[in-house]
Amino acid sequence: MNTINNNRYRNILGTISIAKFGVLLIISIISINELLKSPNYLSQIPLNNYVILFIPAFLIITILLWSFSYIHIFKYKNIKNVQIVEDCVFTFMLCILIFLSNTYQSQYKYLFLFSIISSTISLGKKYGLIVATLSSFIIFFIDLFFAPNSRVNIYFENDLMLALGFIMVAWVLGEYKKFESDQRELLESELKEQLRQHDYIEEMLLKNEDCYNLLIKYSYYSIMIHDSEKILYLNKKAIELFGINSLEEMKKKSLTAFYNTDDYKKIKGKYLDIINNKKSAVSFEEKIINNKGKKINVHNISTYCVYGKMPVILTIMRDITPEKQVQKLKDEVKENIKLLNETQQQNRFITEFFSNISHELKTPLNVIFSSLQLLNVYDDEEFIKNRKKYLDVMKQNCYRLIKLVNNLLDIVKYDSGFIIPNMQNEDIVYVVETIAMSIVPYAEDKGIELVFDTDIEEKIIAFDVDKMERIILNLLSNALKFTDRGGYIYISIKDKNEKVEISVKDTGIGIAVDKKEFIFGRFTQVNKSLKRNHEGTGIGLSLVKSFVELHNGEIKLESKLGHGSEFTVVLPSRQSEETKVETEIKDNVIERVSMELSDI
Repeated sequence: MNTINNNRYRNILGTISIAKFGVLLIISIISINELLKSPNYLSQIPLNNYVILFIPAFLIITILLWSFSYIHIFKYKNIKNVQIVEDCVFTFMLCILIFLSNTYQSQYKYLFLFSIISSTISLGKKYGLIVATLSSFIIFFIDLFFAPNSRVNIYFENDLMLALGFIMVAWVLGEYKKFESDQRELLESELKEQLRQHDYIEEMLLKNEDCYNLLIKYSYYSIMIHDSEKILYLNKKAIELFGINSLEEMKKKSLTAFYNTDDYKKIKGKYLDIINNKKSAVSFEEKIINNKGKKINVHNISTYCVYGKMPVILTIMRDITPEKQVQKLKDEVKENIKLLNETQQQNRFITEFFSNISHELKTPLNVIFSSLQLLNVYDDEEFIKNRKKYLDVMKQNCYRLIKLVNNLLDIVKYDSGFIIPNMQNEDIVYVVETIAMSIVPYAEDKGIELVFDTDIEEKIIAFDVDKMERIILNLLSNALKFTDRGGYIYISIKDKNEKVEISVKDTGIGIAVDKKEFIFGRFTQVNKSLKRNHEGTGIGLSLVKSFVELHNGEIKLESKLGHGSEFTVVLPSRQSEETKVETEIKDNVIERVSMELSDI
């Protein structure tokens, strides 16, 4: 580092020396030219008439002195003395040229500024101030020499300002030179310390075999030195990793032998990038195939370095195959735990479902059995009087049993893929309106007002009438169950061109936000208690969703706890290939309504 700085310093001084010589040479040529142009010039010079002979001698002396100075700048170790001599010669010759100009208005005196700047740059602030002060005295002396008797010397005043400028330039430039030198010395000291530590570590590793063996040869990690294709060095662990017998065997192989084609292209690109851009600590994961054909996952940390005066890559590899296997096992355990939790939750649903089923089976059977017992107790007259009442009770509970059995059968059929919708072109408005009107008596018995509205009078689309009856009746049944006396149920149909929306909205108890996602789940009920106010198995809405999906439709829910619910069935507005349109509901619709509403 010192050698580099010294050479740079000598080059700067050499450049300044050449510049000074050039300045003096140009001034000398100008002076000779003035002598040759003006015959009376010599008589005006306050020296002897042989001055013209002095000028060539002056040029020769200048050339010799500057040649001596320039050569010895690069030869002598003590450059400072050479520089001082050079500045003295430059100042002396500059003074002679100013005297030869025969005027104190000579512009040559501004060249002292060049001497001040070069001196400050080369030798520092203190020497620069000395040169500036000396140059100022020389200028004052020249003013007094050419105008010794002037009472008012205006040029002396101007030169006084020039002298102050000389000193200020030397001062400011010297401070900057000092600051730059301090910074350079600080950086050089830090760099020397780093180089010292680097040399110490290098010497320790090279000369201390134990440290070398501990850190590299017998390292726990696989260490190798290589370029983008060839391997130059491997430690013991790396030899084991690649499944070879020795480093000599590895040198005969290329890196491409340990990767598949696609992976090697990516890895080679990374290695070339590290070498070309001199990157360090580049970390990534890769998969190698060792000499025995075994695939190994490794974590790779590569950095640019110089080995044998060649740009290479130092790579540290760590076998992470066991970690990958452990992570895979952890993922499998998490997945199994997730499946176990889902299975346990499904088992809870099934348990709750069977509990509800047993309750739903037991309740109507108990009612039927109790009604039969009561009928047996009565005599003929009382039997005839109460027969219709108890027969209606028995019939309603039979409907409940049939509904339950039908729902269970439909679940099994749907899961088995045996339910195929009978798609026919029907008037959806007529079907929905007929079903809505059929439950009016039930709504009136509960004190609930039912409102039907549609924006079209007729809409022919393809759908399964039986399944659509089940869908609408189930939604209306739920609305009746969960709406108190004095409430409303709104049924509406909207034509959306390519779709038809059927909405059933009530002013009932509503559904909590955290329960909405479970409402269409199988065997799921918002209130799972057997002491709830409303009967049901929790499979009705699940079947509704399944039947809607059979029509390639969807069902939506909007609800707020305490403010009612709205179920919207969206069906595609399309027709089947057959052209026959049926617009009547089968005669057993009343029985279907009674069956669907039997648990209200």
